[in-house]
Amino acid sequence: MREKVSAPRRTVAWILLGLLVLAAAFVLPRITPHPAVHRAADVILWSALAYGAIRVISFLLLDPLLSQRQTATPGFARDLLVVGLYLVAVGGILREVLQVSLGQLLGTGAIAAAVVGLSLQEVLGNLFAGISLHLDPAFEEGDWLEITGNLRGGPGRETLIGQVEAMTWRTVQLRTENGDMDILPNRVIAQAVVTNLYVPSGLHRRTSKIIVEPRPDLHVGLGALTRALAGLPHLAHHPPEVVVHSSDMGGAVLEMRFWALGFRHGRQATFQATRLAASVLPREGFRLMGPHGPTPLVVHSESLPSASLMAEIVRELGLPEHWIEDLRPHLKRHLLAPGEGVIREGDPGNSLFAVHRGTLQVVRAEERQAPYTGLFWKPLADLGPGQWFGEASLLTGAPRNATVVALTEAEILELPKEAFEASLKREPELLERLVDLMDRRERETAEVSAPKEGRRTLWARQVRAWFGLG
Repeated sequence: MREKVSAPRRTVAWILLGLLVLAAAFVLPRITPHPAVHRAADVILWSALAYGAIRVISFLLLDPLLSQRQTATPGFARDLLVVGLYLVAVGGILREVLQVSLGQLLGTGAIAAAVVGLSLQEVLGNLFAGISLHLDPAFEEGDWLEITGNLRGGPGRETLIGQVEAMTWRTVQLRTENGDMDILPNRVIAQAVVTNLYVPSGLHRRTSKIIVEPRPDLHVGLGALTRALAGLPHLAHHPPEVVVHSSDMGGAVLEMRFWALGFRHGRQATFQATRLAASVLPREGFRLMGPHGPTPLVVHSESLPSASLMAEIVRELGLPEHWIEDLRPHLKRHLLAPGEGVIREGDPGNSLFAVHRGTLQVVRAEERQAPYTGLFWKPLADLGPGQWFGEASLLTGAPRNATVVALTEAEILELPKEAFEASLKREPELLERLVDLMDRRERETAEVSAPKEGRRTLWARQVRAWFGLG
């Protein structure tokens, strides 16, 4: 029975069945004049005609109309209508051919119907719950659902997350993130709280918490973690954020909030956010709190960059060598974990960064369907050792014009605005070199949008205003 039957064999079987039905309808009355045989032949003939008529109606009317219905399974509504047509056909045959009164038939079967109804209460509950789910569809096949309720008949409530694989008259089949298939009765689904993680827009906020020791400079840790979470793929109008949620175990509970496109993207973002928090906060000197108190810190030694490194940075910026000693005390070293955000498009900024070790990427978020529905970073450019970025915000105070994320473990050097102020006020004639720097960078990125002289005049005016050169 598991062997697949070919289409020609099925066609031949239907033809043979039709011939047998016609033979029974027309041959039996000729064999014997008994009234019961004639009624049986009439029942067979009218049943065959009703079946054929219903199939024609389904093919010419129901299927074209219901194929445009945006429900989870359009065939479910079709089956309900087809069953109704069969009931009408059965009632007509009983009344016109067998001369059976439907009112008497229903009256004599009321007690039996009550008994059957009570015995099939569970089945009927699932059936009507399934009808309700299909007529007012809140989810469809392929959606990820979060279902909370009394799912297994125990005393408490539980939550189940899974992707809808199939919806039948009696059950909804969910495939969990572990690959298991959970089959829930429709009645249970109808009584539970169902959150569709894909509807209406697919964007849903997710949160993750971590506890740190309370300190007066907690805002510093919040800022560092917020910058790091810029490495989560996100849309510009839904940036990740970090807030102080509450207190617990003698520490401050930080809640990381971010928006995910679909369930699996949310899970990946949660894992990455937790990893970044556990990496960034201890690196910034904030100890995490646990049941046994704060965790120990691993102290990283800080040292000024070497003179050769400073000379290389000054040479790349086109500045005179005697600026090395002016800039060196202000230079900051930053260690980055893979996936950590460095700067985010649209954020304010006043510093320049140089890559000392590792690889960074300039990225933009885009929606993809594979390997799962979610937001992913689209690489625009790679930044390796010796390359630098952020000069527009450093020199003019303009918002960041790109998002940069660490692709690997990396080390970068940050040169803030205050490092330039004293030297530039002492030698304002070097302003032209900084304008040359911006002009060269714009030509490299092929983003020239205005005549050269107009650009240089505008940049010179912006740099003078930003550094207060008059």
